[in-house]
Amino acid sequence: MGAAPSGGSLQGGAKTIEHPHRVRAYDEELTRLRGLILEMGERTVEQIQGAVSALLGPDLSPAYRVLDREPQIDFLALDADEEVFRLIARRQPTAVDLRIVLALARIAAEAERAADKAARIASRALEFRADDTRLPPPIQDALRALDEVICCAFERGVAAVSRFDIDLAVAVFEDEAEMRSAAGTLHQTLIAPATASLPAIKLAPLVIVAHTLEHVGKHACAIAEQVIYVAEGKDVRFRNREILVETLRHRGG
Repeated sequence: MGAAPSGGSLQGGAKTIEHPHRVRAYDEELTRLRGLILEMGERTVEQIQGAVSALLGPDLSPAYRVLDREPQIDFLALDADEEVFRLIARRQPTAVDLRIVLALARIAAEAERAADKAARIASRALEFRADDTRLPPPIQDALRALDEVICCAFERGVAAVSRFDIDLAVAVFEDEAEMRSAAGTLHQTLIAPATASLPAIKLAPLVIVAHTLEHVGKHACAIAEQVIYVAEGKDVRFRNREILVETLRHRGG
């Protein structure tokens, strides 16, 4: 099978294969798998935004929609698993091709777990708003800021999958500091005197939401790590992040 060039197309080595019709079929199967993952990513971002909006706004219907739509992403994850099994069984990929298939399988799993987090946020939104309790403005602002940076990072991670784009993956790593800062601000706001009027039973679901959004950010970083794994052929999951970003940003030099 043809190898994918660093940060480039999956079809980079097709010209060197003796049976081009088989390569085309293989590429089509990879494209189908990747398409499932991109759809999962797009839907996951929509789910997260819908769940958070149920906390921020007066309308609870987005939370119910998130819970209703969660099985759709589960079905996409099952389809992705089937594509992975089919690819391995039919093509018996080796070397670079196997790395691509395994990375896509891991990315699908990260997207599915992030979608589960959206459902958890929706459930906590319904719990918090059960008696029409509204968020104090400072918490609204901090939650909105965290939601925006998390969704932006997750969108970048998913977009990086489309061409195994190293620069987009690195941008996700660079978002980590902002994600930590926004999460810290939300946690501090939840215990600030301005929110002391909220009883503990109302603060508990908000703390869960804050932690859950942080985990979505970790899923975004895990997706970016798999993009680097394919593009550079290196497992960077346990590398020092600052050194890794510096190395990847200056790889051309």
